[in-house]
Amino acid sequence: MRALVGAATLAGGSILLMAAKPVTPPKASTPRATGVTFKYRITSATNDKKGTLANVSMQDGNIRMDYVEGTTPMGQKNGYVIVQGETGKFIIVNPKDKQAMVMTADAFGSGMGALMNNPLLKMTVSNTSFRFKDMGTGEPILGYKTRKVRTYYSSTMELKAMMMPDQKVVSNDSSDQWIATGIDLGSPKSMETWAKSFASGVKSTNPELAAEMKKYTAEYGRTGMALKTISWSTQTDKKGKVTADTLTMEVTELKKGDLDVALFEVPKGYEVVDLSQMMAGIGEKMDSLNAAEGGKKEEKKPSAKDAIKSGLGGFLKKKPPV
Repeated sequence: MRALVGAATLAGGSILLMAAKPVTPPKASTPRATGVTFKYRITSATNDKKGTLANVSMQDGNIRMDYVEGTTPMGQKNGYVIVQGETGKFIIVNPKDKQAMVMTADAFGSGMGALMNNPLLKMTVSNTSFRFKDMGTGEPILGYKTRKVRTYYSSTMELKAMMMPDQKVVSNDSSDQWIATGIDLGSPKSMETWAKSFASGVKSTNPELAAEMKKYTAEYGRTGMALKTISWSTQTDKKGKVTADTLTMEVTELKKGDLDVALFEVPKGYEVVDLSQMMAGIGEKMDSLNAAEGGKKEEKKPSAKDAIKSGLGGFLKKKPPV
C-alpha cells in the first residue's frame, strides 16, 4: 500500500530516489560552470536494507543524482537521474543499455492520474493538511549555522479496485529539519529545484494546502537547504492497524566548485524514449476504458496494467540498436 501511495505522489518527493555510479570527473577541456556536490543518505528504522546513498551534483537549477546504493524508479542498478530545472524534464538514464527515459512532471502526473482513476481502480486523497513551525536556532552542521524547522503533514487515502476489498489509510507525518539558510550554493535555482523535486515529499492537492506549501518554499526552499531531516510516519488502515517508520536523511561532504555542464545532459549516442507521450497515451487508453464501461460486458476490457504494458514494459525489455 505504501508503494502505491508513493507511486501516486511520485513527483512530490522522496519516492523519487534512485541509484548509480559516482560521477566521473570531466576532462579539463569540457565547458565548466560553478556548482555544488554532496553525498545524500537516507536510512529507515524499519527497513533491513542499507538505505540509499547518492552522489548529487547541482548547477544553475539542474540536478543529477548518481546513487551508490539502491535502484532507479524502474528497478535498475547503476543508473542515474537528471532533473533539468529550466525545461522541467525528469530523465532516468541507464548507462548499461545506453538508454534514457524522459518525462515532464505535468505529463507524468496526468498519466498517473489516469491510472489511479478508472473503472477498475480509483484512488482518492482527502483531508490533506500541511503546516510548519520555526523551532529557532539549530545545531551547526558541516560548519554551517542552521534553523530547526518542524513540519506536519496528514492525509486520508481511499482505494477501490475490482475483485479487491476497499482500502483506507490515514497518514500522519512530521519531520524535524535542520536548514542552512545562509549557505552559498551558487544559483538559488538549484535549491528550489532540489526542494520541489526531492526534498519536500508533499504534493499540494487543494488551494489551502498549496498556499501553505508556497509559503514554506518561499521561506526555506529558495534560500536554504536541509542538511539533516528526521521524519516520523504513521499509517492507520481501516481495521485500525498502525504502521510506523522513521527516516533519517543527511547531507555530507558538501563542496562548491566547477562542474562539467555535460553532466546534466543525456550522453550522445543514447536511445531516448519520451515517456511524456507514453503517459499521455495512458490517459487516452483510460478514457477509452471509461467509455467501454457502458459497452458489452462480455468483451474483455484492458486493465491499467495493459495500458502501460506495451509502452513502459516494452521499453524495459528491448535492447538498443547495435
